[in-house]
Amino acid sequence: MVWHSESALFYNLSWCLDTLCEDWLVIFKDDYQAAIALPIKSKLGIRYTYNPFLFHRISAIGNWSREELDEALWISSKYVDLRIREKIEGANDWSNYELELNSNYLEIIQGYNSNAKRNIKKATAQNLYFKSMNNAALISFFFKENVSFNKLGIKEKEYENFEKLMLEAFDCEIGHGFIVEKKEELVAAAFFIEFNNRLTFVKGTSSAIGREFGAMHFLFDRIFNEYAGQSITLDFSGSNAPSVAQFYKSFGASDRPIYYVKRNHLPFPLNQIKKG
Repeated sequence: MVWHSESALFYNLSWCLDTLCEDWLVIFKDDYQAAIALPIKSKLGIRYTYNPFLFHRISAIGNWSREELDEALWISSKYVDLRIREKIEGANDWSNYELELNSNYLEIIQGYNSNAKRNIKKATAQNLYFKSMNNAALISFFFKENVSFNKLGIKEKEYENFEKLMLEAFDCEIGHGFIVEKKEELVAAAFFIEFNNRLTFVKGTSSAIGREFGAMHFLFDRIFNEYAGQSITLDFSGSNAPSVAQFYKSFGASDRPIYYVKRNHLPFPLNQIKKG
């Protein structure tokens, strides 16, 4: 169903759900013509629906009314805390930045702001080198060296899931790893998944040297150059964090919100445990 649905996101793929989720379930309707997959896990005996690490948003396949989606969430669990593509009752907007790459490269760069142009110019002057690199071990090691997972609250298991996700995506030929080097030293890396004419930014980072010379701006610029003129949407998997949003907007990306919903229908006193 997922591979043949134009509206499906890669998060709907069973191997992605298996890799990123502690557990998950699927709710079908219309004689299996429509479905929604929901990550679930349990804590203190409470089952709840959530977004695992790197699982940016839930999305439904097929035709669903708001009432039907509400019922699906109710069936999944009595405690819901997640981001979802579809608008449902009581949900709030959550920023999600996207950039259409169907224009030629010269037209795309007209949307860059002064900060993006300045960083790309700086990177170019430093002779940074961009290339494709579908090497999950290399990219994951670079992340471990340059991202404070403990500070961000990312568990070791979630970090391992990131590498597994890359391996699965590379094996299915929908994963893309890109790196930036300075004199053969790795200074930036990013991982994307291309599915249904959508190139989704899953995760990226740079070293201290990479940050100094604008390596991530340079990396995205090279990707735009590579994909320009194609019917592809670059999905930044947006964030409500102002600094992250500003980075995405620096390329001329548009905010196409998804939705965040939090519901607590647990009985008393369990609803007090999960309050807030």
